[in-house]
Amino acid sequence: MQPDQNLDNVRLDIEAVGFTLDDDLQASVLDSLTKLQRFYKGDVITAEVYLKLEPNQRNNEKHVGIKYGVPGNDVYADDSGDDWYGLLNNVVAKLQRQLEKRFGNHTNANRGNIDEIDPADLA
Repeated sequence: MQPDQNLDNVRLDIEAVGFTLDDDLQASVLDSLTKLQRFYKGDVITAEVYLKLEPNQRNNEKHVGIKYGVPGNDVYADDSGDDWYGLLNNVVAKLQRQLEKRFGNHTNANRGNIDEIDPADLA
């Protein structure tokens, strides 16, 4: 898959195993990665998304894993369940916690401090 414009030249690879990726799920993956990129302002090199449908498991279990290539060791999170969209949200939340734990707020320098925001500027 080609890098998306919203992901600022991050090399993106979405792999669907056991099913065909539809446009809605692909858009949801891109939205999730964009949300994660808003949270983490450092350099992101790659984003690898693995979506797997395991029909032989209980109730067609779904598996989502995201490997996020950042400086140092990459971060990875995964989850299994029965709802693609809920799994994506869970995995992104896990990645956010990992990035916050590892990098803290110093990589999020572009995020405004609530005390520095003038309410008049928001109008």
